[in-house]
Amino acid sequence: MANSPHSEAEMRDPRLKALFAYWKAKAGGRRMPARKDLDPLEMKEWLGNLMLIEFPTGKFIEFRYRLEGTNIEAFYDARRTGRGVETMTAESERRSVLPQWESVFDQGRPAYYESDILSSEGKLARQSKLLLPLSEDGEHVNMILGAIYFRPQYEFEK
Repeated sequence: MANSPHSEAEMRDPRLKALFAYWKAKAGGRRMPARKDLDPLEMKEWLGNLMLIEFPTGKFIEFRYRLEGTNIEAFYDARRTGRGVETMTAESERRSVLPQWESVFDQGRPAYYESDILSSEGKLARQSKLLLPLSEDGEHVNMILGAIYFRPQYEFEK
């Protein structure tokens, strides 16, 4: 998986563009919104593809999946809500995903990625992923709101 984020202009998935616009609107004039600014009722169209990563101790590596949408769970064939890094069973998944999250955690800036991904179970797909920082104090990231949309291999071979 590529670890270089794409720019906002390169974002092709209209669902992720809409989520990004929602996040920006909730931030108002701030660098990033807080979790309390988001309304799940306004986010119904994305729920199955959302994940919410929290950093309860303020340290990046001690994260927990606060929420992982059903479409993400289905792709990985795992329920990770409430769990941490130990749920990433493949070393390749850790090597590709953790630097992406760490960049958003450290910089407090959104990131968008498109890449081919192989799940731990051997499923190949093209993914479009948006990672959005959240902050209770407006400066330090304490959560990341992410959305991932998968397209099975046969859809991007055409």
